[in-house]
Amino acid sequence: MPDIAVDPAVRSFLVAAIARATKQSESEISPQVDLIDLGLKSIDAVVLSGEVEDEFKIELDPATVFEHETLESFAAEITRRQKSS
Repeated sequence: MPDIAVDPAVRSFLVAAIARATKQSESEISPQVDLIDLGLKSIDAVVLSGEVEDEFKIELDPATVFEHETLESFAAEITRRQKSS
């Protein structure tokens, strides 16, 4: 997948949502952090995908969360889907 400029709103939304899910401070979550290392669980992926769908009006399978190693990669995927919808 070619590099895509991540929508800052997507990145900010994901940082806030992941911080809530993992009970961490937003300042502890960088775009390059490994999503698995944050402690995201399967149920978190289901909730997060639903929040992303509601916020950005795209369809997202919960497994997509774990198909991306970093928050930035996941944010790029959401940005890409927004632009193609």
